[in-house]
Amino acid sequence: MRRRSRGSLSQAVGGLVLLLFGALLFAHNLDLVNLRHYGRYWPAVPLGVGLFKLVGGGGRGDRAFGVVLTLFGGSQLAKALGYWSPGPADMVALLLIGAGGWFIVRGLFGKPDVPPPPDGSDVISTLAIMAGFERTSNAQNFRGGDLAVVMGGCEIDLRQATMRAPATIDVFVMWGGIELRVPEDWTVDLQGTPLLAGFVDNTRPPSVATEKRLVIRGLALMGGVEIKN
Repeated sequence: MRRRSRGSLSQAVGGLVLLLFGALLFAHNLDLVNLRHYGRYWPAVPLGVGLFKLVGGGGRGDRAFGVVLTLFGGSQLAKALGYWSPGPADMVALLLIGAGGWFIVRGLFGKPDVPPPPDGSDVISTLAIMAGFERTSNAQNFRGGDLAVVMGGCEIDLRQATMRAPATIDVFVMWGGIELRVPEDWTVDLQGTPLLAGFVDNTRPPSVATEKRLVIRGLALMGGVEIKN
């Protein structure tokens, strides 16, 4: 029986982003939507991402970045709607207020940061939107995964991992970057498609023939994917 292929978060996110951009552009070309009119509401994007980071249960860095995005997006959206026109001094004041409140909450209720241990799961899967993601894996039977990055960065360290069969990682990058570190006995097979972007293999080829092969496939749009030892 033919094995059913698993789903890919990176391909789904990449397809959704391209579909939305294409649909909006097509509707604009047909005069169904005036993107110039709705373009002034762009601060809703950082505001929404900031609120998502505040309630999403991420790390402290994500929540701190969420405070900055929420203050920035909220103030700019208020300006676009005509409720308030913040100047540079107002933005500095808001950032100081947000930073001060953050440090007070962290000092009273926070816990010391503890570096996460290496992840032993065989599959990696992550979605980073306007954020950074770092992960170290010591999987004993690495089987691949998918990585999606939009306006952010992702660093995956697989140098402590090993594989028993060829593995595949699906990637999607838009205005961001992905960095993969792999063991020296792995062979890298790049099958990605760059659009105003780059896929770069800076690994050293194994000194002896090996069946440990990592396939990197997907799409990079105005971003980059780098693999190294």
